[in-house]
Amino acid sequence: MTPPREPHVATEATATSSDVPVVDPRTGAYDDATPWSGDAIFACAGEMAERMAAHPWDRNVLGPPAQWPPVLRTTVSMVLRSKYPMTLTWGEQFVMLYNDAYVPVLGEKHPDALGSPLAEQFPEIWDAIGPMQRAVLQGGEATWDENLPLVLERGDGPEECFFTFSYSPVPDGDQPGGVLAVLSMTTPEVLGARRLAILNDVGAVSASDPKTAAAAIAAALDRHPSELPGGRVWLSEDAAPVVAAAFGEPGPALEAPTPAVGPTILGAGRTAWLGLGGAHRPSHAVASPSQEQAADAGEDDSSALLELRLPELRPLDEAHRRFLDQLSQAVAQRLEAARAQELEAQRAATLSELNTAKTHFLSTMSHELRTPLTLLLGPLHDVLSGRVDVLDRAAVEQLNGQCQRLLGMVEDLLEISRSESGRLVAHPEAVDVDGLTAQLVEPLLEAGERAGLRMSRTFRGAGTCLLDVRLWENVVLNLVSNAVKYTLEGSVHVDLAMDDQLVLTVRDTGIGIPEAQQSLVFQRFHRVRAGEGRSIEGAGVGLAIVADAVAELGGEVSLESAPGVGTTVTVRLPVREAEAAPATAPTALRLAGVRAKALDLVPVGEPGPERRPAAGSAGPTLLVVDDNAAMRQHVASALGEVGRVLVAADGVEALEVLARGDVDLVVSDVMMPRLDGEGLVAAIRESPDRPDVPVILLSARAGSEAAISGLGRGADDYVAKPFSREELVARVRAHLELSSLRRERQRRRDRETMLAGVSHDMQTPLATIANALELLTSLGIPDLPPEITGTMTRSVASLLGLVAEFLDWSALSTGARVRVHLEDLEVPSLVADVAWPRGLELTTQVGAGARVRADALRVRRILANLATNAVRAGATRLWVGTDRDTDGLHVRVRDDGPGIPPEVLARLFQPWTTSQDTRGSGLGLYVSRESARAMGGDLTLVDTSSAGTTFDLRLTSGG
Repeated sequence: MTPPREPHVATEATATSSDVPVVDPRTGAYDDATPWSGDAIFACAGEMAERMAAHPWDRNVLGPPAQWPPVLRTTVSMVLRSKYPMTLTWGEQFVMLYNDAYVPVLGEKHPDALGSPLAEQFPEIWDAIGPMQRAVLQGGEATWDENLPLVLERGDGPEECFFTFSYSPVPDGDQPGGVLAVLSMTTPEVLGARRLAILNDVGAVSASDPKTAAAAIAAALDRHPSELPGGRVWLSEDAAPVVAAAFGEPGPALEAPTPAVGPTILGAGRTAWLGLGGAHRPSHAVASPSQEQAADAGEDDSSALLELRLPELRPLDEAHRRFLDQLSQAVAQRLEAARAQELEAQRAATLSELNTAKTHFLSTMSHELRTPLTLLLGPLHDVLSGRVDVLDRAAVEQLNGQCQRLLGMVEDLLEISRSESGRLVAHPEAVDVDGLTAQLVEPLLEAGERAGLRMSRTFRGAGTCLLDVRLWENVVLNLVSNAVKYTLEGSVHVDLAMDDQLVLTVRDTGIGIPEAQQSLVFQRFHRVRAGEGRSIEGAGVGLAIVADAVAELGGEVSLESAPGVGTTVTVRLPVREAEAAPATAPTALRLAGVRAKALDLVPVGEPGPERRPAAGSAGPTLLVVDDNAAMRQHVASALGEVGRVLVAADGVEALEVLARGDVDLVVSDVMMPRLDGEGLVAAIRESPDRPDVPVILLSARAGSEAAISGLGRGADDYVAKPFSREELVARVRAHLELSSLRRERQRRRDRETMLAGVSHDMQTPLATIANALELLTSLGIPDLPPEITGTMTRSVASLLGLVAEFLDWSALSTGARVRVHLEDLEVPSLVADVAWPRGLELTTQVGAGARVRADALRVRRILANLATNAVRAGATRLWVGTDRDTDGLHVRVRDDGPGIPPEVLARLFQPWTTSQDTRGSGLGLYVSRESARAMGGDLTLVDTSSAGTTFDLRLTSGG
């Protein structure tokens, strides 16, 4: 390539031409307009046309415009008249000539850039654009770049700008004289697209809680390091901001990320901008969600912040501020949406908990109501039905106890209702606290002693004070009864002291309460590990009633507990001195209710499970399982007429009873401690010993869903309380009978399986023996009597026939048909080849030439079986004859035996049918008939009487 021709450059002589105006040394201005001010190339509107017309080109390397090369003049004229940003760089020094549209690109470099070398004006990017300029000036091809990032210094510090431009050569003779740059500054478009992508990514965040949302927002922002190098998301925790998530390189953490240093308020009034960065302008911003949105959510989120470290090369212009405002709003919306979703989930969980509590409460109350109702209706039904004339005292006391139990439940629910409605009001009166408490706890202490617990009480300094009797009774009875109920072994101690406070302490060594649930025990309907107590009964309102009563009395209640160690509940009440005489003791009705509660916990005279007596002694063995002693006794008494009855208090005890001996049927309650009824059913069904034991579930939960639940676990029946004695007994008898039939069917199936296996195993050795006998006979051994071989052959044939019957029956029992091999056979030959029993007088009347299509072996076995049955029945003569009709060939077999007994006729062709006077497998006629049918015929009984029996074997006629 030839070196470029030197473009036109003004010479010294040219610069001092007489045509050049003289500068006034006093003002430094031209004494007249420039000679080129009227040049046609500058004769257009615009700032740059005026500036070029007034520029001192005579002192520039380009020289006066009149001396410029024509191509330069033409190109400058075109650039000035273009509305598109253009700059022309001329010569080896790349002198800049540009138009009005190019001025914004220069910033503060304008107007000094006019006539200056490009490298002097843009030293910061010369390494990028210089090689491209030189390449084009030296004859290279034109260039094109799209959205090229360049860091410019335009007066406000370094700034990343984006350009789409083309460098084209401007020919000057044989070589380019300059480079024409046509460009578009695409910075707004590039940044706008990037910022829109950020907003879209943040808008796509979906989370179920603010912390998860903060992490997702940080992850979304981390995907755009060019616009957001780093930052943190702060959330409010205990009214203070804490870092929930960070991304990129957020820089040093703020002690308190609040808009405290010169904030600029943007947007809806809650986005703050803080300068924390470089020397030339702020480089940190903090934007927070709107307080109005937080107020709508019902809490103050003013300390929820978005801390952003801004890129150093982005000016903080209006577009940037607007973007940050939009970003803060987008983040606030995502956090608010996550918070709303969290609140919705919490509301749903709360509603679910309430629904679960309601369902559990209704289920429990159903059990609590239906059990005493069953015990009330049972004796009343016995009287009304005439089963008994009068009720004895024990039965009446039981009725009274169940009424007291129902009354106690009603009182508990009324207490809850009064507390909920704000109608729980204390009515203090003078009370002998010591005497009242002693009368209340005495029946419960006795109940604990009956259960084998060490019971004790200590009353210290108690006397008379003002107290609401009803509320105090609720406190004492619920705390002590709970202690007895949930203490299976160990001790219960009640301590009462009165000084400046009335202090009641109930301490036990029971199952204890997990720490996580201790704060919930005083909530309504909450039950803690109820399955491990002495009984599952109770509505879960006892401790709630205690808490309400203590609060109304102006006191406080505290609890200390550890699982496996025990629980201590302490009640402290203020003491108000009484001036009047103390009130009387609790009413007889109230004490009756206390005694009923004690009897519910531990019934009188209830022996241990290993010594529990049984009702009834003969018949099947039944097991009654229920945690309520009265219900156990009621059901056991009803089933005493069916058989021997055992009892157990829960599922665990029931499994122990089942392991000790055979039980024919189990009747179990559903709701029980330790192991409930459905768990018991599952354990029985998984047991290797007796998984088929029938189980009837008794439950207070009525309805199809409850029944489906029990039956789905493997129960045989489901009886809802209350039930009648007659219904329960009828169901038990029905299931015992069904169980007996199932066991018989199983035994029969086992026997059939065994016989089929044995028959299959016998077939091969019998075939071997038969072949050996046939070989011996053919050898003609003189010392071997034919009577012996004949007897052995007949015995082996009989055994082979028996094995064949067993194998055929085995196939038929699985639903398959007997296999036959059909061929054309002569009937006389068939009859002659039958192994007829010895000692039987045989008469045959078979038509000569009669033919059938049948299986020869099957036909011979059928005829031999009929003859053998006749001999076993006592027949001495047998007639075999044939006759033909449209249905086929009939082979009739008649004997002179005593006939078939009537009790056998109904099941004559069923398997395993034999009479008491005959021997055999009981399969012969069954297999014979099925074989005849497989060959297209049939075997039927024609008649039977004391004179003999006739069978008809119908076969398909042959060709």
